[in-house]
Amino acid sequence: MTKNSCFGQIIEEGDNPGFFKVLRKEDLSTEIMRAIPHDFIRSISNKEFSFKMVLKLPWGSSWPIKISRNERFYYMEKSGWDKFLSDNDLGHDELLTFTHKGHMCFSVNIYQIDCKEILRPKKTATIASSSKCRNKREQGKNIYNDVKEEEIESLSESLSFPGSETDESTGRKLKQRRKINLGKKKVEEAEKTKKKKKNVDTDCDHSEAGTSSLVPKFTLTIKKSYLKFLAVRKKFADMHMPKETTMFKIHHSKEKRSWKVKYVVSDICESRFSPGWVRLAREFVLQVGDVCTFELIKPAEMVLSVTKKRQCDVCEMI
Repeated sequence: MTKNSCFGQIIEEGDNPGFFKVLRKEDLSTEIMRAIPHDFIRSISNKEFSFKMVLKLPWGSSWPIKISRNERFYYMEKSGWDKFLSDNDLGHDELLTFTHKGHMCFSVNIYQIDCKEILRPKKTATIASSSKCRNKREQGKNIYNDVKEEEIESLSESLSFPGSETDESTGRKLKQRRKINLGKKKVEEAEKTKKKKKNVDTDCDHSEAGTSSLVPKFTLTIKKSYLKFLAVRKKFADMHMPKETTMFKIHHSKEKRSWKVKYVVSDICESRFSPGWVRLAREFVLQVGDVCTFELIKPAEMVLSVTKKRQCDVCEMI
């Protein structure tokens, strides 16, 4: 086998196939650097292969990266690869080993030029993460202060009236109370709006309100990646889904149609509907923004109902 550390050389030792790369600064974002070795692609089955791979580092952080193909080879897309490099401050001739753990999930080990393995995030990555959190907190404070100032101004205008000193003192106290109450009300409304938006894409394990149904179900909003495979949230999978790879039958909620879709179980990343899902998404005419509800009616059967994006927009306007 010809050695090419930039392209990535296959690792033949151990039970799991893999490959390694040396991150030369001048080649970091080229297609050759992002390429996946032919020998590795041939070593995995079509059942395991998907168009997205997950890179997981020793301290638990992971990065999903889309895979594309040109006339010669498969390669990791530039946006995901560059984010993985920048988040971990890589590109100084480090050696990376990629060990396949199944279903395109990889355990990645990083070795510096002095052969020392990196076992925790670099300080620069930690500082960058901390600064992002700090900026978000500061933005939240600024929003609250802006709201507070507007309320104070409006209250001052509405409560300005002539009268005795007693009236003015009572008015000042009344102003202060109303300022505090209005400020709290604004913050509570903002929190409720945030939670409402967040819950659109959250698993629902309970039955619908007003019914006695105990059928397990979960709801999510379709993203672009969900049109290729559908990851099932870990909480729902742990409580209700099979513990091994199983062929599911998914029924249309309104039409007498059904699809066979394989549910692939993974211990490393989220278990997912993969083989057969692309066909279902295409024939169901799923689009980004559609809200899908999956009801588990039998151990390996589900009913899928879809609320189209346009209908949701109308409901929000009402």
